[in-house]
Amino acid sequence: MEDQSSINEHAGHAERLCENSGPSGTATPTLMNAMSPKEPSSTLQVEHGRQSTPSRPLMAATSEQVLEGRVFHPDASIILIGIRASGKRSLGFIAATALGRRFITEDHYFQSFNGLSRQEYLRVHGSEQFHRQDIATSKQMLEENKYGCVIDCGLGSLTSSLQDYLRQLSQTNPVIFILRDMDRIQGLLKLDERSAKLLENGNSTHRKCSNYEYFNLEDESMARSTESDDADRASPNYSFRLRHAQADFSSFVRLITGTRAQQSSNDSPFSLAVPVEQRTYTYAIEVKLSNYMDGQIDFAALESAGDVTEIYVDVWNSTATRALSKLVGMARRTLDLPILLSVTATLADASSNTYLNIIKHGFRLGVEYLSVNLELDDHTLAHIKAMKGYTKLVATYAPRSSTKQGWKDPIWRTMLNRAVAEGFNMIRFLNVPQSRLDNDSIIWFSEEMKDLQSKLVISAFNVGALGRTSQILNPILTSVTHASLPRPLMLQFQPLLSSKEIIGALFDIHVFDSLKFYVLGANVSGSLSPSMHNAAYEFHGLPHTCITMNITSWQDAEELAKDDSLCGLSIVQPYKVRIFPHLSSCSGHARAIGAVNTIVPLRADTSGKVPSVQIQAQERNRAGPIKDWYGENTDFRGIMTCINRSLSPRNSIQPKSTALVVGAGGMARAAVYAMLQLGCKNIFIYNRTLSNTKAVADHFNGWARSQAKVNGAEFTPSDPVKVLKSTSEDWPGGFSPPTIVVSCVTHELLDGKPGADFELPESWMQSPSGGVILEMAYMTKETPLVKQMRSFRESTGRPWVIVGGIEALIEQATVQFETLTGRKAPKRCMAKAAWDAIQKNTSYLVDGEEYFSDRGAG
Repeated sequence: MEDQSSINEHAGHAERLCENSGPSGTATPTLMNAMSPKEPSSTLQVEHGRQSTPSRPLMAATSEQVLEGRVFHPDASIILIGIRASGKRSLGFIAATALGRRFITEDHYFQSFNGLSRQEYLRVHGSEQFHRQDIATSKQMLEENKYGCVIDCGLGSLTSSLQDYLRQLSQTNPVIFILRDMDRIQGLLKLDERSAKLLENGNSTHRKCSNYEYFNLEDESMARSTESDDADRASPNYSFRLRHAQADFSSFVRLITGTRAQQSSNDSPFSLAVPVEQRTYTYAIEVKLSNYMDGQIDFAALESAGDVTEIYVDVWNSTATRALSKLVGMARRTLDLPILLSVTATLADASSNTYLNIIKHGFRLGVEYLSVNLELDDHTLAHIKAMKGYTKLVATYAPRSSTKQGWKDPIWRTMLNRAVAEGFNMIRFLNVPQSRLDNDSIIWFSEEMKDLQSKLVISAFNVGALGRTSQILNPILTSVTHASLPRPLMLQFQPLLSSKEIIGALFDIHVFDSLKFYVLGANVSGSLSPSMHNAAYEFHGLPHTCITMNITSWQDAEELAKDDSLCGLSIVQPYKVRIFPHLSSCSGHARAIGAVNTIVPLRADTSGKVPSVQIQAQERNRAGPIKDWYGENTDFRGIMTCINRSLSPRNSIQPKSTALVVGAGGMARAAVYAMLQLGCKNIFIYNRTLSNTKAVADHFNGWARSQAKVNGAEFTPSDPVKVLKSTSEDWPGGFSPPTIVVSCVTHELLDGKPGADFELPESWMQSPSGGVILEMAYMTKETPLVKQMRSFRESTGRPWVIVGGIEALIEQATVQFETLTGRKAPKRCMAKAAWDAIQKNTSYLVDGEEYFSDRGAG
């Protein structure tokens, strides 16, 4: 299009001449007076008009000050900057959805502010005036929307005047520089080498006027060739595009805004959502930056190799900054673990500026943990602490040679006292041992330091071959390696053991015990759980076993508690609701749902008392007398994950969004709760037995009222969960057709009886933007509902995404595995085991319909 080509030419002109475009030619809008912060809108919308939001006076900022004071007002707007085709618009929508904020794009704002679209303005006023007005409009957009928004800042960010403004804005707001592979951008924009090089020069200027950085990795699910809103969204696969970026960037913006800082009060102490420093026998898988830059890291092989990815910066040159950004992005994408950034002692000693530059870049990347050398002077340490934002600081002391008295040297106490005084989140001591006897003295050291354990989490171990015993026994963040990683030349501080080797050793010396895990239900002979869990046990080197058992009453399960080696129970239909009264305690999620699918035995200590669940969580993988039961529900996690990654941006959950849950059993309860957790305010339930349906609706409406009371909010007159009495009725008036459908009715045989052949009334399927349908009956070859939706999608062209229950099963099983073992679940391994088991299953006929063997959704 001719106008768009002119816009692109203007962009190229701005990129080439950005340093010559100063404020003298810019019609700078009048700045607003400071006002008290306004609460962000709960409605996510693309901003078409102007909004006056509170602003605060801006102080002049130098490049050194951009990173200072990085804890902002909780509603401070997020600004995205970057060169063309970096992906700002797509990521902006993801961030706005994750945070429940308005999303403002420069194109919509320009038109609302100037009365003309950017193309029309360029045609009417010419390139020079358009250039000035584009910068002025961008400043006004940023000034008027400092709170409650995510803002896509466009071409003007390459001009010096707007860059100065962004540097000032970085003192009060997160300004995120979006980085992307230049080869990809060059291909998208069809640029020659010279134009691509000129465009890439914008990256260095963007880095200088931002305080955060995100590497937008290529997503194999992406199919869009541009960032245009005109891209075809009719494909049923559209919603899967950017699904990996959605998870990554959502997590990133929650971290830097502090919304991920606190663990949910409903989470279980057995959940891996508990911060890693509060768990026992955790491991940091060490990945060197130099190895990554040499192409020596196979990320797929490192799945579940640790609890934290320790990125070890051992080289720093002109290309290392970008490489580190991409490495952090790759590690997050493939390993799904918190990042601990560490720096070699040689780099720290070579130049204080080099060390600080690496530390600053780590803060820019929003790493969860950052190792800080305790030998730094007070001024440098204070400077680092001022920049940390929501990153947790790990005080580290690792002398390069043996101390004179080993672990009895006073230097350890000195460093420990300094770490406590400086308010670090945790400390790591790494000692070069003189002999294996130092592995005994570290036990003495740990006992001596117990008086400080309540103030600071301490990880201490000996390094190298002589220190392997202490590495095995150290309970917190031991550095580990993996067989796929290059073997180091210098062995002194490089880890020699893998997490699997250490875990195996802990079983060999009887710190851990072999346990049994049961899948219980009315008919669980075809359960996929044993295949998945046993595969995960083998992956981690856990000598546990998972087996199925048919039961006729809860008393059958109680018999299993006589075996001290019971690891836990997976509960399937029809007991998920029935056994709830038999539990002594449960997670907040399970209590809210009123159903459980996972039971953890609570064991007595040597005195016969039952310690708290917090202590029990630290004692997993150990046998002992069972006195009580703790309940958890991982079904809702599986449903939530599947819905989250399958919803298209058009169907992101808004106040008017509706969801439909079919069924009224334990799985349906988990589905309703999942919808509430996703923020859906209009949830409809249908089930053949009306009394059961009403009971589920009453349960969750009562829970919603109690939550509103706890949070001090007024409950809306309309209950969030509503009952549909009959499929013969049209969809209720005043409510949008559902964009989320979760079917939880049984289609397989249960107790010798076939389940329901459910189909949706056509009036319930009229969402113009399609949606997601999750069929939980995964063992049926193709349910009537799935057949109906495939046919409807084909005939109407509406982008309904059909998700099989096997995906939800795998997701919930991974959470279940983590709950019971405390180890990061190897999801790919478990998924493969599930699909392999399905391929081996035999089928049979019931009334002419082909079914797989009975479901046992453990």
